[in-house]
Amino acid sequence: MGSRKLTADDLERIRMVAKQWGKIIVRQAFGPDGPGLDVDLVQMEAVAQAAVQGLAAGTLESATAQQAQAMGTAHACPTCSHVCTSTPEPRTIQGLDGPFEHTEPACYCPTCRRDFFPSASASEAGQARLHAERGIQDRGSECPSKVP
Repeated sequence: MGSRKLTADDLERIRMVAKQWGKIIVRQAFGPDGPGLDVDLVQMEAVAQAAVQGLAAGTLESATAQQAQAMGTAHACPTCSHVCTSTPEPRTIQGLDGPFEHTEPACYCPTCRRDFFPSASASEAGQARLHAERGIQDRGSECPSKVP
């Protein structure tokens, strides 16, 4: 889908794909015969929530990895413009549906003797980014609160 904005139809199609994965999750959690009569809705919801968290983590890990790869490995230092090579730096980010692993490109400028993150350097320094539709500040590893 590239860099275009997702439409309501796109998101609905994604929901339907994820809904189909629910059948696979039930088979993994309860076996081929499904949940027994002793399994209550609370237990079923616990399985569903674990699936949501896993799907969210997998989606975000894949999407952010693809963005990092698209950035390339050569980045200008925001202070002196010296071209530096990035190296992957793993970190855990707290998303709306739980933590996910992110490998962020990190650079070191030998001229300025400073570290910088190209993804943060691309946005205006000192300005927090917002989640587009929810108005939630992106604070990296802090957990944003859900907005209805």
